[in-house]
Amino acid sequence: MTDLVAPRPIAWVSSVSDDGRRNLAPFSYYQAVCSRPPMVVFSVAWWPDGRMKDTLANVLATREVVINHVTSAHAEAMNATSAPFPPETSEWEACGIAAEPAAVVAPPRVAGALACLECKLVHALPLGGGAPGKPSATLVVAEVVHFAVASELLRRDARGRLLPIDPGQLQSIGRLGGIAYTRTTDRFELLRPEAPGSKASD
Repeated sequence: MTDLVAPRPIAWVSSVSDDGRRNLAPFSYYQAVCSRPPMVVFSVAWWPDGRMKDTLANVLATREVVINHVTSAHAEAMNATSAPFPPETSEWEACGIAAEPAAVVAPPRVAGALACLECKLVHALPLGGGAPGKPSATLVVAEVVHFAVASELLRRDARGRLLPIDPGQLQSIGRLGGIAYTRTTDRFELLRPEAPGSKASD
């Protein structure tokens, strides 16, 4: 399935436990699902022995999370944070990743990330069956309450409306099957079609 459902965006998720321990981990079951209000989802698998992963435990305890955008420049650091560190080890220190305060939530942002989505938990939905009595994964539905975007990505038209972000400047990477990743360096455009007989919208 993960070979076929690709490329997948990567949520580099920052969270904090209820006693202040910071966590940073990547998840490639990640997508935008609602515009009003802006909402995203990411899925956190449980450990085979039925333990909850630190990210999920933190999100359930504090109901806050930051999703940091991953560029090519951050690929190695992002991958390093996927190692199975024990709960008492912070990926930030272990992997040498600089943090900066978020604007409206407690978990920090990755310093230098081109975009960060500061979020509040809306739903946590258990999925599937793993260890006895435990789910296989939990789908986290979160509302974005603050967007932090690098100024060089933001452009406006003559009327002051935001223009689409240039994918080349965004430098996204995506997850493929196995240990493979891809960059958004090769792309094409398709105009959205109009239904026969309909009037073009403004």
